[in-house]
Amino acid sequence: MPDRLWITYAWADNDEGDFDYLVNELEDAGVPAIYDKIALVPGQRLWEQIAEQITDGDLGGWACLLTPTSVRSQACREELDYALNRALSTQGEGFPLIGLLHSVPVEEVPPALRVRLCVDLASPNWIEEVRAGLERRAPQRPRTDTGDLRVALHHPYMGNSELYAVEFRPRFGELRYWRIAYPSDESDPVHRGTGPSGAGGVGGMLTEFLEGNVELEGEQMKFFGAGNAITPGTAAYVVFRDRNPGFLAFGVTNEPFGIPRQWITVRFD
Repeated sequence: MPDRLWITYAWADNDEGDFDYLVNELEDAGVPAIYDKIALVPGQRLWEQIAEQITDGDLGGWACLLTPTSVRSQACREELDYALNRALSTQGEGFPLIGLLHSVPVEEVPPALRVRLCVDLASPNWIEEVRAGLERRAPQRPRTDTGDLRVALHHPYMGNSELYAVEFRPRFGELRYWRIAYPSDESDPVHRGTGPSGAGGVGGMLTEFLEGNVELEGEQMKFFGAGNAITPGTAAYVVFRDRNPGFLAFGVTNEPFGIPRQWITVRFD
């Protein structure tokens, strides 16, 4: 098991629980995470405590969650610079310093981390890459995984009280060859496709489009899907008129025209 990983982050990046999710995913994978709110004593000098964590603690590495918010945060940049200097002077060049990229292009990564390990949270293998960095080895081959799915019902949708839209997107990572299923005895959706997350409009052409039928939980369902990638910023949508969809399912395959072996079912009261 790797030693603990210190994570620097901007507090604003936890407004919707994204940082908590990141920590939980790492700890579930056997990577204990430590950060300011659980490791530092309020009212005491910040930098001295951080120095103690690096030099005297059992840290296996240091990571910085790099988001559009944190790369603009002076406090995060100061903590990163301090961690880098302290780590290199006390732990040596081999001490793992990891940039966790979330919706940040490489050119905006602080120079101190550009030449070190950066893990893109859009990668489905990001946890293994972090673990490998701490263990100072190459990451293992990624496994296929649906990842953490975020689902939201929007009503009214786009200002129309007749429309009910359901949005599917991963919290982190990228999913292709996704499928959305709905009861076959209900009216078909009026819109289906991809668009900006957060109740954005549905538009654009669906590549490798597929539709068909499947039985789930004893109920006959129709499904559709495509090869367009969905990400934290681009979601898959299905839109119904004059009705709450009630029961939907979501799945992912490895093949452009495959049918998922496992489905995540969602019910709306």
